[in-house]
Parts: sequence; C-alpha cells; structure tokens
Amino acid sequence: MVRTEPKWKSRALYFCCALMLISPAWAQAPLAESGESSPPVPKASELLRGPLEEVGQAVASINPSHWRASGEVKVATQQNVDSIQKDLSATLPGLLAQADHAPSSVAAVFPVYRNIDALYDVLLRITQTASTSAPATEVSRLSSALEHLENGRTHLAETILATSKNTESRLASLQAAVQKAAAAQAAPPKTVVVDNGPAKATVRHKKKASATSNNNPSTQQSAQPQQP
Repeated sequence: MVRTEPKWKSRALYFCCALMLISPAWAQAPLAESGESSPPVPKASELLRGPLEEVGQAVASINPSHWRASGEVKVATQQNVDSIQKDLSATLPGLLAQADHAPSSVAAVFPVYRNIDALYDVLLRITQTASTSAPATEVSRLSSALEHLENGRTHLAETILATSKNTESRLASLQAAVQKAAAAQAAPPKTVVVDNGPAKATVRHKKKASATSNNNPSTQQSAQPQQP
C-alpha cells in the first residue's frame, strides 16, 4: 500500500510562528525547540520607585530663594525644581504605567528612560548650583538623590539592552523555524511504502495422471481387449 505524508505539520508550524510574532504572550513564552524560558523582566517602576521618591523628597526640602546666589540663579533653580515636581506628579506616572504593562517591550520602556535621562540632567544642574550656594544639608540630600537616580537609570538601561538582545535572539530562532517550515512545504511529498508481509503464494494443483488418462481417447482404445 502507498500513502502520501500529510502537509498539516508544516502548515501548523507556519501558524505557530505567525502567532508568536503578533502575540505578546507568545513572545514571552519559552522556545519550544530549546526548552529555555526567558528570565522575568523587572518593571520600570520597580527599578525607579526608590530613586524617584528620594528625588521628590530632596527637591521638596530645598529653598533656592535662601541660597547665596544671584536673583537670576535663584529663579532659574526654582524653575528647575518646579519642572522636576511636575514631571514626577504628571508625566512619569503615565509613562511608568505604560512600561509596566509591557515590561519586555523596548518601545514601551524606552520613553521612561528618555524621561529619566532628562530628569537627571535637570537635577544635576540644581545640585551643582547648590554645591556653591546652598546649606550643607540640602547639598547632601540633592547629591544622594542624584546618585540613586543615576543607579536607577543605569539599571533601566541594562534591562532595556538585555530585553533587546533577547528579542533579537527569539526573532532569529523564529526566522530559522519559518525557513525550515518553508523548505519542508516546498519539498515534494514523501512516498511511504507499507510492507504488509510476504505475498501469499498461489498454489496450483496438478491434475492427477489418472484423470488425464481417462480423458485421453487414445489411452481408452489401448485399454480395450483385442478380438480374436
């Protein structure tokens, strides 16, 4: 018996690969071939919650109007403080919520990093100004907040880089699987011969000699007795 191998396996592989590309849940699932799963991606809010709280407390505790600086510097510093407080209360919460919703998405997390990078620059200007004109306690608080914010920014950057590398690795695996499925789909169907055992031999029985001789007229004549 001859049968043709079905093509549903290669079609199913196509479907799985497409589903993994469009579904975030599949994108975070372990690869079937390697059996390895990705480590959990930390949320941006988990990395930045402590540093951002310290920044908010530090800028709320300073009073630039009492610093030993010109009026122009005091006004510019207060504007920077107001900008940080507005960012912490109005802008960052929405960005963090979006990033936490998809922690493995670089597109969702990177806006948080860009915001933190700008926030660090503003806090750095305030700290540098305070180092020459503010009381020591205020300088200490600002310096500590700046250091912790830098650590949080570094950890966030490392997370984004690791996520990006992991995504590239998964895409490479998916592309290899798609190419393998495409090659299997284009190949001619395999023909499988099923051996059901040896064929039965046809037995032919020879006619008995007696039956053959009875049917032969010449033999019958020779068997009759001769007349005297």
